[in-house]
Amino acid sequence: MSTLSRRFVIAGAAALAAFPAAAQSAPEFYPVPVEFLDGIDTLQGRVTLGNRDGDVHLIEFFDYNCGYCRRTAQEIRPLIKANPDLKFTLVNFAVLGVASIEATRVALAFSRQKASKYLDFHEAMFARRGGKGGNQAIETAEQFGANRKQLLKDADSEAVTQAMLAAVRMGDQFGFRATPSYLIGRDAFSGFLDMNAKTAALAAFRQCERAVCG
Repeated sequence: MSTLSRRFVIAGAAALAAFPAAAQSAPEFYPVPVEFLDGIDTLQGRVTLGNRDGDVHLIEFFDYNCGYCRRTAQEIRPLIKANPDLKFTLVNFAVLGVASIEATRVALAFSRQKASKYLDFHEAMFARRGGKGGNQAIETAEQFGANRKQLLKDADSEAVTQAMLAAVRMGDQFGFRATPSYLIGRDAFSGFLDMNAKTAALAAFRQCERAVCG
């Protein structure tokens, strides 16, 4: 790879080598211990969309090389439009290999430069065919006005390394073994939720402050 520092990519890969994860369509539902939720609102690298003061907060952990994440990416704008009181947060969860680590480094760097364009970048990344690594992410970032020199500098920074690893540690703490995975309040879904399932979870949370009532 000629664009990102191989030293940084290898460091990230070594840290994630023992993490078992896969793209998954059937979600597993379970509550997360309240004490594990500390730090989610200060996690570096997260991107918050929708209503920052919303009455319900949906957090999605995703990987750019996850097919089910590609499907859910298409539903973000419609979901936010249908739920004006929704706070929606994206967390880069690079667990599907070296290409994902590369793409995540660039994505985190892009979010530092062009936070207001992140959803555009996110959708464009998933619109690309084939695997998505550092080069594909850089090309996409440049489409939305990113400065390449600064992008590479930030992508190779220790701050981005720590943000990426913090997200993986947090996902591990939540018990996420699949992409995408979601957190609503203290309820977790490890695995893909389609539009209907997400809508139902939001409605339940507004009714009983749990993603599933009863």
